[in-house]
Amino acid sequence: MLQKSIILHTFSTVKKGNTTLLVKDQYKETLSAVIFNMKTLDDRRTDTDAVKIGRGTYQTIPVAGNNGERLVIRNYRHGGLFGKLSGGVFYNKKRPVHEVAVNEIAFENNVPSAEVVAIIKRKFCGLFYKADFVTREITDAVDLVQLITESSLIFIQRFKRPIIRALAKLVRNMHDAGIFHADLHLKNILVKHDADGEFHSYIIDLDKSVVAESLNINQRIKNLRRLDRSIEKLRWVSSKTNTSLYQKMSVISQVDKIRFFRLYMLCGNALDKDWKRYIRKRHSRHVAHKLWWHILRYFHATP
Repeated sequence: MLQKSIILHTFSTVKKGNTTLLVKDQYKETLSAVIFNMKTLDDRRTDTDAVKIGRGTYQTIPVAGNNGERLVIRNYRHGGLFGKLSGGVFYNKKRPVHEVAVNEIAFENNVPSAEVVAIIKRKFCGLFYKADFVTREITDAVDLVQLITESSLIFIQRFKRPIIRALAKLVRNMHDAGIFHADLHLKNILVKHDADGEFHSYIIDLDKSVVAESLNINQRIKNLRRLDRSIEKLRWVSSKTNTSLYQKMSVISQVDKIRFFRLYMLCGNALDKDWKRYIRKRHSRHVAHKLWWHILRYFHATP
């Protein structure tokens, strides 16, 4: 795929010692006062009011005079087994900037996401570095795993259709913007249930994404299968470890998956009105991955 380049014209670079701050201009003063003051950062680590509980526990920074807006500081880490070994140490200096660029492309194309307002990079052992992302907080939003885990069975039965509609629209808009999310799974989609009863969804963690001029149907379906694998993984793991969660996952049927695919194909300008001919291509039993999950479980590792 061809990657789009984007000029981050709304960002400024501030350097001090081993720390570099790439920040949106309107947040430059607020973040500079915190990031370059290590005592302030250390104080925040022990300030329970500055911690966001959601997908994890994060430091937050209130934005003065901005109606309670908070910025969330997220440590940038590798995923999977490599992440457990290397933690948050990186060599490729372009990777954090790439996520900001993709985030800006999503923002310009009205794809809901957590807006990245800054990157904090700290040199570590010469060529290596550690990084943090600073994003605007999406208040009252939770990832899909948390939503399913913490919601009642009745809630899921009642609201699964509007949630499916919100998800189909989100993923379709992301793909229409040319964004292929290589790590599209349930924890990288946030859902918010507003006071009017409407559901809104947001895509996050775009660092592994690739941007193309357009995505063809095969690329789109490949990405949809990645999301489907995440659903089946949660279903499989819960069947072994969590009876309550497994009951909730059982509510999500094959009919619901087809409903999601139909909405994805037909919303806005239909990709193909004869969407049913792609159902077989979309479907996967994820046999190889299930075998791997069994192996991990056998060795007492988390799938």
